[in-house]
Amino acid sequence: MNADLAPVPVPDAVTALKARRLPPHVADAVRAQAAAVYAYRLARGPLYAEARAVQLSRIARANKTLATVPSRQSLVVRGAA
Repeated sequence: MNADLAPVPVPDAVTALKARRLPPHVADAVRAQAAAVYAYRLARGPLYAEARAVQLSRIARANKTLATVPSRQSLVVRGAA
């Protein structure tokens, strides 16, 4: 990316339109990934090592699905979780 160019914000309506056009299994993977990332951030401390491992496996499973989708931009949907 060129350092001289500022990122252009994408309106919420455009993001929602892109989200509606995703195949259902991809939209489900985006939501599952967002939920797993949120849960992973909640699992702090040494007592939650197993919970972190479970969330990492869920993130990896969602990433595997998202990797099959040809896209030039990330598949981040606002409010997915």
